[in-house]
Amino acid sequence: MARESLRNNPVLAALLGTVMAGLGHIYLRRWLRALGWLGVTVATSTLAVPDSAVSTIRSGTLPDPIAILPIVLISAASVFDAYLIAKMRRQTESADTDGSVGPAKADASPACPTCGKPVDPDLEFCHWCTTEFDVEDVTERTQLDENYSND
Repeated sequence: MARESLRNNPVLAALLGTVMAGLGHIYLRRWLRALGWLGVTVATSTLAVPDSAVSTIRSGTLPDPIAILPIVLISAASVFDAYLIAKMRRQTESADTDGSVGPAKADASPACPTCGKPVDPDLEFCHWCTTEFDVEDVTERTQLDENYSND
């Protein structure tokens, strides 16, 4: 029986995100995204939830569902986002370890030696980190080769 790794598990990321907004992103080590979701949740609860609903929650009773709808929607979006990120990471990992050449690997462009992100081969620099490449001019190289072979 094959064991499935808990690393980048979409279901676990979604379950953790259900406990608290951003917790699924912390599990995925997406720190800034987790802080963003937590910040949006706090801001929404401060600005969009009435004080009567907050006092009702503090007293231990359930408030009007419409009053806490903004928080529920933000939390649901956070859970969905964590699930999608984990699912994409898991697919990327399985494609990398599979070793098969699929459409993504066949069309892969060269990577920047500094940042590792894909670059356009027609450019003489990385548009992500602006590292300049040492590009030989093909015509100069051909002329040098011809001159050297004629001597």
